[in-house]
Amino acid sequence: MGNRISHILKRLFDYPIKRKPICFYRQEDFSSTGEPLPKEEQDAHGPLTEYDKLVQAFYSRLLEQRRQSRENEEKNRQYNLQKVMQRFPGWNELTISNLHSLFLLFDQNLNGMLNFDDFSAVLESLGDESTCEYRKQKFDETDRDMDGWVSYDEYLDMVYNFNKQDGTTLTGLAKLCFEIAENIKFVSSLSVGEQLEYGLF
Repeated sequence: MGNRISHILKRLFDYPIKRKPICFYRQEDFSSTGEPLPKEEQDAHGPLTEYDKLVQAFYSRLLEQRRQSRENEEKNRQYNLQKVMQRFPGWNELTISNLHSLFLLFDQNLNGMLNFDDFSAVLESLGDESTCEYRKQKFDETDRDMDGWVSYDEYLDMVYNFNKQDGTTLTGLAKLCFEIAENIKFVSSLSVGEQLEYGLF
């Protein structure tokens, strides 16, 4: 009797309290704190009923489908990223990721498009010093349907070719974006102490 009471008290005062799994497992196989019960205690609930077996099979199939879906999403993301990097030689994954973050940051209307003011704000944040007239000219060249908005693909194309000179090497704004991404990579690889030494705080 005393052993059972101490076991109940131990379960009540277990710390830290963890969340119970939402699905995939029988709730009876976990303690009130979310810890898996020992195999002996799981078996103490008796043999699995047909319903329990059916539920277990359902959740195991669901878990496998979710895992497969996640793998497919990752493959598609990698494939799309490779296609974008082929379109813009000289840029790497980090450069494209930073430009995507800027696009999302300055998409004020949350419609997946940038207007001229949004695009100018992106250029300002990148440190571009071109004139407003030149920016407007490049924006209008990219905005082929003349609706005053550019999509994400048009935005990447515009940044890549903004003030590009002939040749295969990166120049102008495209080179600046690459250098910014490399600087971010360098800073993120520093320890806190090294960042303090460089005066980054």
